[in-house]
Amino acid sequence: MYTMLQTSIIYCGDNLIKLKELPNDSIDVVYIDPPFNSNRHYELFWGDKQEKIAFEDRFGDPLNYIDWMRPRLQQIWRVLKSSGSCFFHCDWHACHYSKVLLDQIFGYNNFRNEIIWCYNRPGNSRMKNFIRSHDTIFYYVKTKAAPFYADPVRLPYSKSSKSREGYVKQGLSGAFKEKICKLNPKGKFPPDWWIDIPPLRPNAKERIGYPTQKPVNLIKRILLCSTQEGDVVLDAFCGCGTTLVASHHLKRRWLGIDISPTACRVMAYRLRKHLGLVEGQSFFVRDLPKIEQELKQMHPIDFQNWAVTALGGISSGKGSDKGIDGKIYLVESKHDLLSNINSFYPIQVKQREKVGRPDVDAFETAMRREKKNEGYVVAFSFSKESVKEAKRAYKEDGLNIHLITVQDLIKQAEDRLIEQ
Repeated sequence: MYTMLQTSIIYCGDNLIKLKELPNDSIDVVYIDPPFNSNRHYELFWGDKQEKIAFEDRFGDPLNYIDWMRPRLQQIWRVLKSSGSCFFHCDWHACHYSKVLLDQIFGYNNFRNEIIWCYNRPGNSRMKNFIRSHDTIFYYVKTKAAPFYADPVRLPYSKSSKSREGYVKQGLSGAFKEKICKLNPKGKFPPDWWIDIPPLRPNAKERIGYPTQKPVNLIKRILLCSTQEGDVVLDAFCGCGTTLVASHHLKRRWLGIDISPTACRVMAYRLRKHLGLVEGQSFFVRDLPKIEQELKQMHPIDFQNWAVTALGGISSGKGSDKGIDGKIYLVESKHDLLSNINSFYPIQVKQREKVGRPDVDAFETAMRREKKNEGYVVAFSFSKESVKEAKRAYKEDGLNIHLITVQDLIKQAEDRLIEQ
């Protein structure tokens, strides 16, 4: 039975879970820019310089990445209408693996284009390869019924093309039929090689600081060729909300999903500030952890992921890593696809009240093992003995252990939004 689809909603949570809740055949177009298989870490400041946000493209092994993406793409295929399209944005790290996966799910014959978005990047004399200066966007359809609207994305003709208008041109293959060269008044048919949309500059008006933020005009071109006013657009990795902004400008209905509470808050702020939308009326944010009671009832792994992300770190995933539940990577940290980062602050998460001295002692052991002199413990509250031990460890052993309460994290997030 068909369930009425609600739009203008940002869902906070694992997109695999949220996608399963959407009805079959309900979405016209999906655009996703999932985490690239780059194994890179980013740190940045959004607005308030006290907020440090770190996130990681986590998949060092391309096959792990594909295994993680497969069920999500299967759900995306399910929710697409028979006339629906999917645009999968990626880069060189895993695009070839992704193409094979997309062929398996959508069908080889439902592949339409490999769009190459080109941009300029600086190089240096130490490089041993050509400058990597393009992204790939795979364009698939669910069935042959999917439309393609060329006119809204036609491009201006070059001067040389305009100069040839009206000339007689001859056909090949021996027929030599003469034809008059006529140009379409709406512009030339768009190619799959996009060189006219620059990446966002550091001082771009639309830039909000998200490290993989894409230009609104890039998303607009994708939506113009595949949707009409009133169609439903889904971005299941919506980051800072560029797809939502483009959809609003073009009068498309939209849905967004992101696992990061911080990203969801930034999206809400962007819709309010830049588009003048009213949260609770024009759009809604769902499933965003807001109060301590909700957080206490979360699954332990979900709570760990929330706490580490709210603090600006990367969660270790299922179970702790020898007493370390997450890591905050330093701004200067750099590494390639195969290396490991050692410059980080360890995080330990406890989903309970009155965390005591034994927990702090255990974290000190973990810090010493990792040769770290600064780290964070997150909990709902701390006992007097744990606070006393953290002070002693700093004074006598040089271990700077920050005791952070959940209420601190919630209040900091609220304060940042107010200040913005």
